[in-house]
Amino acid sequence: KLHVGAMEELREAAKELEDGAEVAGPFCKGKKFITETCLKRYLEANNGDTKTALTQLEHTIKWRKTYKPWESCPKCLKDPMAHNLRVVGFDTKNRAVIYTCFSQAHDRWDADVNLKHLSWVLEQAAPLMEKRGAQKWTWISDFHGFSTSDCSPKSMMLVKRMLAHYPERLFKAVMLDAPWIFNGLWNMVSPLLEQRTRDKVSFVKSHELSEWSKSIDASEELSHFLHSEIRSNRQDPSFWKEEGKMKGKGGVVPQGKKYWIVNQKATVDVVTQKETSKDKSHDQQPVTDYRATAQVAKDDECTQILFQYKLS
Repeated sequence: KLHVGAMEELREAAKELEDGAEVAGPFCKGKKFITETCLKRYLEANNGDTKTALTQLEHTIKWRKTYKPWESCPKCLKDPMAHNLRVVGFDTKNRAVIYTCFSQAHDRWDADVNLKHLSWVLEQAAPLMEKRGAQKWTWISDFHGFSTSDCSPKSMMLVKRMLAHYPERLFKAVMLDAPWIFNGLWNMVSPLLEQRTRDKVSFVKSHELSEWSKSIDASEELSHFLHSEIRSNRQDPSFWKEEGKMKGKGGVVPQGKKYWIVNQKATVDVVTQKETSKDKSHDQQPVTDYRATAQVAKDDECTQILFQYKLS
């Protein structure tokens, strides 16, 4: 547990730091970046050391002002199927579950742009969790389609460096069906990670879904979605090919980025690219039929890939 005096000291020192819209970004909707939970995460990441926590926080603020992590992924604005990483739902503790599959990301070899896509997703995930009272996320990396071209030490180091700006956000990192060719890269990078981070990483097999899904607090509905998604990605090699892209303003994608959404009923107006919320209830509603529109929203209220679905 954090010492009360350390929190008070960090809170007082943080008053001198710059904060505001240019630091928090648009997804925070007017709220400040430096909050009590933010300070606590930085202090926990530095084992209660106020000085190092403050230094890390200062570096994050400078990075946020220059890098602007909330900016949309430039490749996905042109081709929504360029990358695959996205929030697919929430676990039973309201933590965001982020999923990606290598075979479904068709333009994934630019390490710098991949980083921009990652920060874009994480920036959207953070406020979604916080309004549900959660602070951490689970990251599922599905290695189906992984090849030697993906063995990039640069990408791994860039991700490691960037995640330092999101301390104590990771709950679990699930490496799904990681092939032997990934071992060398992992052996190179893992010693650079703190032990507390390495302990959160697990290597699992897709056929063991019923077991490892319990470790990430997945509900029955979310487990069903993940099973369906993982199986679909392996059975359909033409998934997200050219024929699955948007054809005109009003088209839909028969097979696209799929989401399991809870806590919200919504409809999507594809033409105007607006999301209209019908019900903001907090009852979990599993999606039984859904189709992604593969268009990126233009307004601040709906900046993720738009989706179209009906509820049971």
